[in-house]
Amino acid sequence: MGARSHTLSLAERVAARRRGEGRATGPAPVCLNAPHPLTPSPQGRRGTLALALLALVAAAPFSTPALAQTQVEAPARREGVQVARIVSPGGIEAWLVSDSTVPMIVLRAYWDGGSAIEPDAQSGVTGVMTDMLTEGAGDLDANAFKERLEELNMGLGFSAGWDGVGLNVTTLSENRDAAFEMARLALMQPRFDAAPLERIKRQMLVGIRTRDTNPNYIGNLALDQALYPGHVYARRTSRESVAAINRAALIERRAALFNRSTLQITIVGDIDAETAGRSVDAIFGALPQGARPPEPADVTLGAPTPLIVRELPQPQSLVLFAGPGIQDEDPDWIPLAVANYILGGGGFSSRLMDQVREQRGLVYGIGTGPAVRDHSALIRGSAQTENGDVREAIEVTRAEMARLYSDGATQAEVNDAITYLTGSFALDLDSNSKIASVVHGYQTANRPIDYINRRNDLIRTVTRDDVNRVIRRLFNPDAFTFVVVGQPEGLQPTQ
Repeated sequence: MGARSHTLSLAERVAARRRGEGRATGPAPVCLNAPHPLTPSPQGRRGTLALALLALVAAAPFSTPALAQTQVEAPARREGVQVARIVSPGGIEAWLVSDSTVPMIVLRAYWDGGSAIEPDAQSGVTGVMTDMLTEGAGDLDANAFKERLEELNMGLGFSAGWDGVGLNVTTLSENRDAAFEMARLALMQPRFDAAPLERIKRQMLVGIRTRDTNPNYIGNLALDQALYPGHVYARRTSRESVAAINRAALIERRAALFNRSTLQITIVGDIDAETAGRSVDAIFGALPQGARPPEPADVTLGAPTPLIVRELPQPQSLVLFAGPGIQDEDPDWIPLAVANYILGGGGFSSRLMDQVREQRGLVYGIGTGPAVRDHSALIRGSAQTENGDVREAIEVTRAEMARLYSDGATQAEVNDAITYLTGSFALDLDSNSKIASVVHGYQTANRPIDYINRRNDLIRTVTRDDVNRVIRRLFNPDAFTFVVVGQPEGLQPTQ
């Protein structure tokens, strides 16, 4: 279940939104070409409680002690994006980028613990819980809550993924306090009313009925089952698990995940440190300290399967492929970004796009990129083509990967990749929403607070030897599993 978000019309005019790079989650985008962790779409990144707990943690109206002081740790560097570490009067840490250029504020928060640790019998409950947080809170039922969001012209959404849950708030400066009060209400006093719960469950059941004809679902399930045998990452929501989700389960999930122990907050925009600190306390101050949630086991990848075919009557075939990757704290993460740009992450500049599409016209598009979850790391790729061209498209893809694996990248390719990766970074920082995506991604990946200003320098230090070492480590085509969904011609699947 994705986040429900009410967008800002003015914000959309002054700050174009684009998904920031960060940890890929589930069937994430594969044309990633920047060497920083994906914004924690919480799908990636890392005892029954009393039902009365919500009443115990319900917070007071939006207000904070006037005499308390926010602690501010000034950024070490004065150029670039200035990220400061603040500690609220209540002791909650956040990263702050204060910039009054545009009268808007973006707040993002993340907690460890997602669908990977929910009970098997209630698979999907975490996503339902986060969706229900904006379906009424406090004295506002679902309709009144949405009307209030519209009145404030604000964005408010929660999301859930394999390894975490997230909060995203976007507001105009003039509506700051009222918008943050809505976020507090949703987080601390959700209603979990029966009518919206049943509506969301009906929507899930419709999705379950139709997913067996969805090539992306079929392909990603086949890939996960092959690579994650017996692991929760290969689990999917079922009719039975949806039926088992009730109000008590939502209350338990909320109480288990929302506390201070793993909370990470980023604030970007028209707000100073003192106000940001008081706002953090107002939204999150009533959360208990809590304990870190349990973690699933690390993945032991299954042996590669050269070709898996899932029949689906359609004129085109979807091709997915994946092999072992690395976590984003690995020393080879930045060289991997350069290597991936050369192979398949650089759009029309990449080898795969050139050889498979431009030279032969076999696919509509093809791309690769790292896909990282807390307990697994892959290099993933995807393409789509006519059924009659699938066999040759896969052959050319494997051959080009083998050539790169054997011969390595040229110095010119490395230079071009570095030039693009460093030069295009400014496009990821041209709005508050984008800056929040990048900074929050660094925060949740435990990067240094000034990493945003060091990132390009780190890329420029990458050598051809570094890139070719990573290619030899990760781009062996024999280590990749290929999945085809469609009615491909002339293929002999190995599974």
